[in-house]
Amino acid sequence: MISMSKCVFCGESVSARDRSCPHCGGANENYVSAYSHAFSLPKTLEELKEYCTGRKIPLEQLRFFIGEDYRAPRAYGIFKAGENRFVVYKNKSDGSRSVRYDGPDEAFAVSELFAKLLEMCQRSGILKING
Repeated sequence: MISMSKCVFCGESVSARDRSCPHCGGANENYVSAYSHAFSLPKTLEELKEYCTGRKIPLEQLRFFIGEDYRAPRAYGIFKAGENRFVVYKNKSDGSRSVRYDGPDEAFAVSELFAKLLEMCQRSGILKING
């Protein structure tokens, strides 16, 4: 259902999908783009899992591990360590680990891994990011 509101300039009804009022041309303060509903960035481990499940992203094939301290070589992952600590890592082919983030900000940690995941999906043709 499309949200309707009153134009602040002329008082006529305006849809949330209209960038400007169709009656007077004034800017619609309640404008909501279709894009903002179609794509929202995950901010939690659970939202990241749901995003990947909903788009059928083959995490194991890409070697991405969400919520798991995976130790095998050539893998990316994120997990919660303790009460309020999130770790984003990359396991190198030689078995060593590079920690990309280790701290309390879950949204930042998720965004770090999410950016790499999108890059890998685009590179492998799993998701089309632009187009």
